[in-house]
Amino acid sequence: MNDRQVDMLMKAAQKTFVNELGSKIEEMEELFAACKDECSEYDTKRLLRFFHSINGTASTLNLDYISSIGKEWEKNIKDLTDIGLNLDKDTLQDIYMAINTIKKKISNIGEKNIARTTPNESNEYINMADRGKILLIDDDITILKLLENAFVTEGYQVYICDDSESAMDTIAITRPDIIILDIMMPKVNGYELLEKIKSKLEYSDIHVIFLSAKSEIDDRINGLKAGADDYITKPFAIGEITTKIEMIMRRSNNYKEKLLRDSLTDACSRYYFNYRIAEELERYRRNGSIFSIAFIDMDNYKYINDQYGHQTGDYVLKELVSYITGNIRGCDSIYRYGGEEFIILMPDTTKEKAYMVIERLRQGFGSKAISIGGEVLIVTFSAGIKQVCEINETVDEIINDADKAMYYAKKSGRNKVMVHNGEINIQNLRKTLLIVDDENTILKLLRDRLSSIGYNVITAKDGNNAIKIAQEVRPDAIVLDLILPDIDGFEVCKQIKENILTHSSKIIMLSKKKQKKSIVKGLYSGADDYVTKPFSMSELEARIMRIINSAN
Repeated sequence: MNDRQVDMLMKAAQKTFVNELGSKIEEMEELFAACKDECSEYDTKRLLRFFHSINGTASTLNLDYISSIGKEWEKNIKDLTDIGLNLDKDTLQDIYMAINTIKKKISNIGEKNIARTTPNESNEYINMADRGKILLIDDDITILKLLENAFVTEGYQVYICDDSESAMDTIAITRPDIIILDIMMPKVNGYELLEKIKSKLEYSDIHVIFLSAKSEIDDRINGLKAGADDYITKPFAIGEITTKIEMIMRRSNNYKEKLLRDSLTDACSRYYFNYRIAEELERYRRNGSIFSIAFIDMDNYKYINDQYGHQTGDYVLKELVSYITGNIRGCDSIYRYGGEEFIILMPDTTKEKAYMVIERLRQGFGSKAISIGGEVLIVTFSAGIKQVCEINETVDEIINDADKAMYYAKKSGRNKVMVHNGEINIQNLRKTLLIVDDENTILKLLRDRLSSIGYNVITAKDGNNAIKIAQEVRPDAIVLDLILPDIDGFEVCKQIKENILTHSSKIIMLSKKKQKKSIVKGLYSGADDYVTKPFSMSELEARIMRIINSAN
């Protein structure tokens, strides 16, 4: 802010001050008309606030003569009341004369000395959007307008509140970054209001600055001890207060950036997600504005880490976030929820529209080649979508429903998008088994038995077909015979375990061979368990259940 802009602000504030002071003087004249020989305690406090206001405001506006009168009589009244004396007739007469002097002084401040232009008329004004939100709480209209114009000129979003009783409601609505708070206010003073603000956990990141004409060192210490982040005394220079605000905002923004951003992927943080979804849920409850979330989980991420290393895994996560960020609306946002899990928050979006968005992202990212040290990876993700639909739904319920839908997408073969429709129940999701055997009798026996106890059973009679089906279906477990007509079970097992799409499927190898050498070879090929024929069905069921549970 340059000197010309400061000068314009000061002149505009002086004009406001003169107008406001004229109204206050009329109130004081009515007070004197009601008072006779002495002043009541209530009216004495009104006089004290009047002179206190003049003292701080006039000095800030370089109206030093008026400020000196205010300072003198603020001190005189305070000294008398501190020793228990009332304002008698003679003292009231002296006060009346002082107020009359102020009245004459402001009448001499002609319009020629007060700029009619406002700061917004300057062609040098630049509104830098989104620098932060400031709430001004003061019963002094002149100070409010002066600071409002100064901060708007600097590009801040400014809210004002001249009633300390409604201040908490204003804070709840505006959620400012900084509050500038006067100490001396009627009804609820600055200390009482600060205590209320600090008692609310959700306001813990709001910076509160006291603004007061009380300039003694003890006043400053008391203000900082009460929890204020800074203490600015009247009179103040516009440049000083805007610089302080800028420094606080910079520190706050740096802190928030660390708090609100995931340092690895540059997605928004889980902390910020909890804040934003609560905000959207409140908006839904207030005016019915629906929203949807998509719970995203990278497919086969453990395999990528194990096969290519954690640096490659980190790189893949960054690529996913970069792709999604570049292909969603400005109002949508992606958050890292944990590990390879992400959530996309989509305001004003139905589940049908959300599905179209996430399906487009899934197809796009799945067709994107990621180069890693000369190799090309094709990476996919699974997603579950949840639209808020009940006014009593909680944040946890919304997230859990989206997570269930994502889990269903995983168990349906991965690289899918599923929408939660209220009917998905994780406990009822059927595990998929692939039975590979060229003997029809064994195949039918296993299929019938395992289907009867709740498994979704698919069959294959040769190794090549088994590999193809495994890639398409991605079963939870594979029961694989060692002897097959085309390629043996060892080779089938090896190819399935080496493929990024199927490596997580658990494999139980079946064989008539009881030799230790065959068992070792089977396990070396990647089998998770080895069962020899003949076997009991109860044993095989137990083995299947054990390896499936070990995957969860």
